[in-house]
Amino acid sequence: MPPKKIERFAQKIFLSILVSGLFLISFSFSGCAVNPVTRQTQFMTVSEEREFNMGQQLDKQVREEMGFYLEVPELRSLVKQTGGAISQNGARAKTLNYRFEIVDSPDFNAFALPGGFVYVHRGLLDKVNSTDELASVLGHEIAHVDARHSAALISKVELLNIGLLAANVATQGAVQQFGDLINIGAVLTLNKFSRDAEREADHYGTLYMSKSGYNPKSSLEVMKAIQRIQVREPNNVETWFMTHPPTSERLVNLDHEIGNIQQIQPTALNTPIKRNQYIRTLDGLAVGEWNGQELIRGDYYYNKEFLLKMKLPEGWEGQINNKTYTAVFGQPKKDLYVMFNVEPLRTQKTSEDYFRDFEKKLGQRGLKKDGTTSSNTKYGGGIGAYKGSSDSLGAIKGVGFAFVNDINGYSLLGISKTADFQTFRPLVESMVQSLTFISQKEAADLQPARLKVHEVKGGETWESIMKKYFSTSEGKEKLAEYNGLLVNQNPAAGILLKIPPTLHFQ
Repeated sequence: MPPKKIERFAQKIFLSILVSGLFLISFSFSGCAVNPVTRQTQFMTVSEEREFNMGQQLDKQVREEMGFYLEVPELRSLVKQTGGAISQNGARAKTLNYRFEIVDSPDFNAFALPGGFVYVHRGLLDKVNSTDELASVLGHEIAHVDARHSAALISKVELLNIGLLAANVATQGAVQQFGDLINIGAVLTLNKFSRDAEREADHYGTLYMSKSGYNPKSSLEVMKAIQRIQVREPNNVETWFMTHPPTSERLVNLDHEIGNIQQIQPTALNTPIKRNQYIRTLDGLAVGEWNGQELIRGDYYYNKEFLLKMKLPEGWEGQINNKTYTAVFGQPKKDLYVMFNVEPLRTQKTSEDYFRDFEKKLGQRGLKKDGTTSSNTKYGGGIGAYKGSSDSLGAIKGVGFAFVNDINGYSLLGISKTADFQTFRPLVESMVQSLTFISQKEAADLQPARLKVHEVKGGETWESIMKKYFSTSEGKEKLAEYNGLLVNQNPAAGILLKIPPTLHFQ
């Protein structure tokens, strides 16, 4: 489920846990504990106090690197209230305070840290359609924490890797080669555990939400939404399968769980689904990439700090908040990537000098010139083609340009497989030509695309609603699906619908 950037962030968090663990762990590996959920004995080196301290430390990283979404207080309150209600029906209600926040990310994801720190992404909230579906997501994450899955995983990894990691720290990575082998073995050993943990979280999360007064059938709707994303964006869920059972299997398991709940709580499946209550809180929710300074709206990338905009090729994605570059664009499915960067200059340079320095840096990174360099007539500097190789892509080609404006240097480097370069280069050059500096007033007026909420009136149809907001009836199937409804049944009067800012939505 998590996109590549979330996966990398999760890996960083996990590495932080392990490194901090080197200096905190008792070197006696005889510890056992009772799983709060299953009541079974399990191997455990992580105390509950240490588990919370890890989560507290890592929560600071989440705040710093991802940020919390605070623009819609009612939605934030709903997430906290829903999570709080479910956690009170969990196994650690009397021993652990849970915390719930919305991270400011457009991805469809949620995650939990050790010690009761639970996060949902802004991009997940605009895709679920009721408080009950939100409860399903939160219940799953709470069940992970209740069962101490992270703590158990850290305990197993510490058992396998403590000697290796200590040696790596002492030798500054001199045993890297052996480390790779042992870490791969650890991953394979723990992979089944992770899949079992996901099944356990599905099982207990559904029980928790049901006990808290939410309809467990909503778990199926969330899983179906994940399944649709898998079909449309397989690259974004490729690594998710490493630790999750296939969605088809989870759907079957959840259906079985719901059947069992119906036997225990006969009225649970009749609980009214809280749709309108939830949809109402989404009015004005920011959609897409936005961090207060940069945003991607429609086909344009905007930067309010550097007062510029740049048009992206149709269908391309963008990522802001990148640690290495100002922004990254492209089509990951096709391995097309463009790195855009703005950097301050220590001393004044001409565009020509800056471009020469840019080419030297590319050479140091293994990209050699491939043909002649031409002038960038729009801002000075130059445009050049380059070639090299990549461990993951094989033979690659690139096109880059760089120039100076005021006291900053601007550069853009596009990389693709050699076989795709002929069609890729014109797309990158179109981005170069579209780069334009904007006024302070235009920048001040920039706002992210936002979700609207529509209350269906008597007699309205999917066609009439589409024409009202998009001036076309094309795409009504996607709008119905986006709202978790069927296109062959017009929405009932009084129901609230989510209206996305553009027709380019999943």
